Amino acid sequence: MSEHTLHISIGPVQGFVAQARRTRDLWSGSFLLSWMSGQLMAGVLRQSGKIIFPSVGTKDKPTEPMLAAILGKPLPENPHPKIGSLPNRFKAKVPADFNPESAVNEAKKKWEELAETIWKSFVENAVNENEDQRNFTREIWKRQIKGFWEIQWIKGDNPVNNGEDAKWLDIRKNWRTHWPPKEGGDHCTTMGSWQELSGFVRSCQREREKQKDFWKALREKVGRLDLQDDERLCAIALVKRLFPKLENEQLKKTIGWSFQTKNWPSTAYMAVAPWLMHIAKNPALHPKLRDYVETIQQSVGNKIFKQLSSEYSTQLPDLKNLDRQLTNLDGNLFLETALANPRATPLTNDPPKTGEEDTDKEIREKLLQSLKKLGKEVGGDAQPYYALLLMDGDRLGKLLQDYGKTGEQKVSTALAKFVEKVQRIVECNNGVTIYAGGDDVLAMLPATQAIQCAHQLRKTYAEAFHDLVDENKEHETPTTASCAIVFSHYHNPLRDVMKLAHKELDEVAKEQNGRNSLALAIMQPGGVHNRWVSQFSEAIAQPESLEKLREKIVENEDLYSTGFFYNLRERYGSWLSECDDENRKAILLAEYYKGNPPKDETEQTKAKDAVETFLAACQTQRETKKKETKESFHIEGAFIARFLAELDRFEPPKKEENS
Repeated sequence: MSEHTLHISIGPVQGFVAQARRTRDLWSGSFLLSWMSGQLMAGVLRQSGKIIFPSVGTKDKPTEPMLAAILGKPLPENPHPKIGSLPNRFKAKVPADFNPESAVNEAKKKWEELAETIWKSFVENAVNENEDQRNFTREIWKRQIKGFWEIQWIKGDNPVNNGEDAKWLDIRKNWRTHWPPKEGGDHCTTMGSWQELSGFVRSCQREREKQKDFWKALREKVGRLDLQDDERLCAIALVKRLFPKLENEQLKKTIGWSFQTKNWPSTAYMAVAPWLMHIAKNPALHPKLRDYVETIQQSVGNKIFKQLSSEYSTQLPDLKNLDRQLTNLDGNLFLETALANPRATPLTNDPPKTGEEDTDKEIREKLLQSLKKLGKEVGGDAQPYYALLLMDGDRLGKLLQDYGKTGEQKVSTALAKFVEKVQRIVECNNGVTIYAGGDDVLAMLPATQAIQCAHQLRKTYAEAFHDLVDENKEHETPTTASCAIVFSHYHNPLRDVMKLAHKELDEVAKEQNGRNSLALAIMQPGGVHNRWVSQFSEAIAQPESLEKLREKIVENEDLYSTGFFYNLRERYGSWLSECDDENRKAILLAEYYKGNPPKDETEQTKAKDAVETFLAACQTQRETKKKETKESFHIEGAFIARFLAELDRFEPPKKEENS
């Protein structure tokens, strides 16, 4: 029987993944999207199809961890995968009489089974007392669950020329046939285009109280930590939020396997990680941290303390020499601004509403004083910034075309080699991988280690394609990847951070800077304050030059004054970008000497070295539309290095005076 080529994609991607309130939502969206793609692949394989791209093995011998688990043939090295690793689109060879709708229906059925388990485990009992309300909510639930996924496919004769089918699916998407149902009423606080489940309208006084009662009942069922006071969610958002809370047997029945861990570090916890790692490296500080933890436990009682120990699954490598109890605490308890906020950091089961007085004011003040004391003993306070890293391969479609008929398998194999190493690289940089599939990576890291991680990922990506490139030197498409890092305040909405990361990756690193680029942005609560982008380049040693400047500032606080940075930007910002290197260096030396006049030749050498390090961090490179390389000077690189240094700079412990 003749074979046909099949392309399938599933979405929405950003509408499902990026609309997240917390880290676990972000992971859940990535995981479930990958899991649904795996269900589609499994449906193809079970009906004598073969997955051509990406490389996942066969039905009998799957090589991809998530697909293997779905097929009931888990890989010994990763039997319970918890990281989404399958892309949202794939290519297969299928029998001519293969009906793609059968695979689509099979995948949707698995989604509905998962959603039904969530309904019965959490939602149904919470609204069971009111039959009319239960039926109304049930109607909304069914409509949203059935109408969410947009699965598109196209099947046709095998193309004569390799690669001519590459745009089939893109053309098919222009014939849009799936339209989500119209949603009325109040909308979900996380996925704003969908109606929240109670169906009541807050603008109506009578219905407002009923809406409050509905969410209060559900909150009591699932717990305040998993459904906050201001959250009113749709069915899809609730599935994302609650499916990790299912019992192991329920997970095995619906997903196919259970997870060893069901929690993810919060953005606040990842922000304070460098501070905790500094404590971990200094055994003399361990008792100081223990005193603070014991003060919390004594002040709030064991029951609340257990709730505040919500980071129990966080096991960052550089924190492993600290007692688990010292690293379990909610990240908010290490940040003064978060601890001072009764709504952000409740110390009771009944936190005050907006405008209400904090009933735990005395306890909170006591803990704040204890935290300030700890900060002085540590040599600095924990800082509120973490990093979100997004990476994507460049020109993958063109690469597939360049490498001819055998290209799909070779490129797919190279990508699989890369993905195998992603989680380890992120973990070695004390980060957590949220998604790693094909050429895409999404991870959260301590801000001080994100640039180093990006460089390692990009290098590993290139190495994975090394053999393929050597065999096809005549092809011009480079095997590069681009990356965006957003250094964000922990309080910024996660969906806004994701939106900025995608913008920096797609519009800045790829489009504006010609790909093979690293784009950085600092996202303060009031908006984006600093941006910088450059190609990864051995010639100008990026991004190592940013790291070198950061380390220099950390090691020697007096090396660069605050005025040195700001005077350069205010007085010479645009001029420095236009002049040549010699004039640039002369201006920087003159400005440096104002605050650090050299006394001898040694100090002159020190000044020149400091200026050259500063200059290197500001050098950027981009590829023009004519494929020419252009170097530029952007002072924002130095400001980003200075910002990162502030997150990782601690005064040495003071020696105790003899009495």
